[in-house]
Amino acid sequence: MVLAGWVPISHSKVIFSLSIAFGNFLLAVSSSGIARPVSVSREAVAVRWCPPSSPFVKINVDASWSNSSRMGFAGVVARQDGGRFMAAVRSSILAPSSVVAESFAILRGCELGASLGFSSVIIESDSFQAISCLNGSLENGSWEAFPILARAQRVGSAFQNCRWSWVPRSANMATDVLASAGLTEMCDFVWVDRPPSSLVHVLCNDGLPCPH
Repeated sequence: MVLAGWVPISHSKVIFSLSIAFGNFLLAVSSSGIARPVSVSREAVAVRWCPPSSPFVKINVDASWSNSSRMGFAGVVARQDGGRFMAAVRSSILAPSSVVAESFAILRGCELGASLGFSSVIIESDSFQAISCLNGSLENGSWEAFPILARAQRVGSAFQNCRWSWVPRSANMATDVLASAGLTEMCDFVWVDRPPSSLVHVLCNDGLPCPH
């Protein structure tokens, strides 16, 4: 039975709305001088990374970007069910804005999945704008990011199954570290089966089986 006026629930939008509401609550509490409840901690409310269910491979992506140089880095980490590390990429990017940089990271994630022959993927990013466009209409997003997201969408359509997923940054820490501008010794690297040493700690913090 279909109810009139029923609208499907978007889980990513619900999480995003809750995150914004909670942030506004903490801001209001701090500005009013009221002490925060002792039981509330950053660890308690932080969303953690979750491994995918078989047969999906989850490909997390993120980007760093400098407004002055218009340059940055894309970080990509692929993990399978159980959270086992499969591959990672760090590549340099040139972009006119942060959303374009994030879009390049999404494209890099799609390209990694295609090059390794994955059939079912979840492309996960903390860029709400880019993921919303991929789940809805690209025309509603940045015109600068449109051609990159269109390319990502074309690559994604070649998979047997492809899902676009938004997560808060707390659930995207591995790629946040990999995309960091501070890792100057690593540029345009690809790792398969064994992660870079800089990622071992954060992957273990996610509670994942990870080769050392």
